[in-house]
Amino acid sequence: MIVREPARCADINSLWEPFRHKVERLLDRMTERGFDPVIFEAARSRERQEWLYGYGRTHHKNRKPVTWTMHSRHLSGKAVDIVSKSKMWNWPEFYAALKAEAVRLGLATIPQEGCHVQWR
Repeated sequence: MIVREPARCADINSLWEPFRHKVERLLDRMTERGFDPVIFEAARSRERQEWLYGYGRTHHKNRKPVTWTMHSRHLSGKAVDIVSKSKMWNWPEFYAALKAEAVRLGLATIPQEGCHVQWR
């Protein structure tokens, strides 16, 4: 069964304000290091979270699930996915730098997703 994907939000202004300020600094630091960061996904609607959770489970069967929880911090605007504008997910050095800069700013990352940064 194919279910239509709900819209993705990449608007930095959709993030919780204290987190947004740290993400702005994170993007600046990545740019200063010579990378080309862009927000792939910011705050997320409940409908989109349900769709992402169902991916591989209820639709697009036999595919790897996209998310493992219905309680993502994206729902509260306290998580963001950041990718390289030019190489998307195909730049290991970008994701190593993203994690290092996020930690320097007091933000958290998760081992499952190189692009995911969240409020601690």
